[in-house]
Amino acid sequence: LGQPEKPAGGYEVKDSTGYVLRLPQKPQRIVSLSIGTDEILLALVPAERIAALTYWVDDGGISNVTEEAKGVPGRVKASAETILGLQPDLVIIPDWQPAELVQILRDAGLAVYVYNGATTVEQIKQAIAGIARVVGEEAAGARVAAQMDSELAVIGETVRQIPAGERQVAVRFTLMGGSGGRGSTFDDICRYAGVENGAAMVGLDGDGSLSKEQIIAINPDLLIMPTWDFSGQTDMQQFKKAVQEDPALQPVKAVRQQRLIFISDRYLYCSSQYIVQGVRALAEAAYPKYFGPP
Repeated sequence: LGQPEKPAGGYEVKDSTGYVLRLPQKPQRIVSLSIGTDEILLALVPAERIAALTYWVDDGGISNVTEEAKGVPGRVKASAETILGLQPDLVIIPDWQPAELVQILRDAGLAVYVYNGATTVEQIKQAIAGIARVVGEEAAGARVAAQMDSELAVIGETVRQIPAGERQVAVRFTLMGGSGGRGSTFDDICRYAGVENGAAMVGLDGDGSLSKEQIIAINPDLLIMPTWDFSGQTDMQQFKKAVQEDPALQPVKAVRQQRLIFISDRYLYCSSQYIVQGVRALAEAAYPKYFGPP
């Protein structure tokens, strides 16, 4: 974080859409428009360089940086009026936010950096590198990515020792039913944790839903239970109890063996470096003999 300032003439950065930003110096009033950006930014720059984080950053059910975020006073939603009122010198926005919002902010003269919304470990590392570049902290970005690689290597070393016959099958069970198919964040977490993703095994794509019949056919060793929802009103212990007692699901191995596991959704919905914690938590839940109790 103590790197010298960028050259007096400023610097240029190309975002994921090919748009070239010209920054006169390292930005000092950054606005973040996703929880993933919040988590990445707080690892790259001092809090005083951030004008606002998203309003989700204080929700410990989905945010990994509730403590760190206390150093940033501003909170923001994806509203052009609110963002403009903060007078930022950089807005960082994932590509799943409306393109119209990006255009309004650019038309108002703001520097807006758009990056690809990440769903895999590699995409997250690319996002970190891009954000580090635009805030002028490439070395810090490289350190964050190297730390991810180091932690994943340790997990991978243990996973490689697990015989093929002991590999576990998991299904992520959300409030809407089984999900987390091919190409989802959960699918990538499974890959690094040495766990077979049941939803991907039956050809589910992305965040589609599994039927109960499909879950019975998969017969997973673990059902990963949700821990958070947007309303904050759901009793997750009661939800777990309902799944455990569902007559239709009694043939499922995970239900018979009562292996309905809570892993924090702040790791499983993650699009930042904290995804590594999701990999570790899943590996520990699946293989307590090798990793110790979760």
